Amino acid sequence: MADADSTLSTILTAAETLFVARNYADVSMRDIANAANVSTGALYHHFPSKEKLYYAMFTAYMARMKQTTLDATPNDGSCRERLRALTRVYLAMRPAQRNVMRLVRRDLNAFNGRLRDGMVRAYQGAVPDLVEQVLRDAIKQKEIKKQDARWLAWAYVAIVETTLGEYAQQKLGNVDARLDAALDLFLEGART
Repeated sequence: MADADSTLSTILTAAETLFVARNYADVSMRDIANAANVSTGALYHHFPSKEKLYYAMFTAYMARMKQTTLDATPNDGSCRERLRALTRVYLAMRPAQRNVMRLVRRDLNAFNGRLRDGMVRAYQGAVPDLVEQVLRDAIKQKEIKKQDARWLAWAYVAIVETTLGEYAQQKLGNVDARLDAALDLFLEGART
């Protein structure tokens, strides 16, 4: 059983690396098998299709991201403190790790039906849903004015994403400076 888990982990890691580096359509099952150093038969034993492998890779990553974020985010504290802890997890990641999250936008059109819906739910559960809960709590505590928490969550995610680019890094500086800039921009507009 340990060998099967190890093989599965190796396959998912290889798939993650390849799918971040290249578009979904440009990665074959043979490429993944070669990168994982397993036979194509072993690969197909675990994943009957590239779509299901991609889905498993993406949703496993998002589950890890969600758990890491939950572990780092206090259940109490101010909205700013909680958003800071939650967002710091994301901003402190290596770019290659963050790029897995971006796959939902880049490759989503290659999927349909349940796989597509599941990928969207995994992303939303790992990022905007967690932000939304912090904002709902802040609205209840009257830290920010009452408005649609879901819309606010997506607005906050968009602000944070602007801090990831090279230009923002040059102008704003390290992770903490970028985090403060995103929090200031968001909370100054939402504060009661």
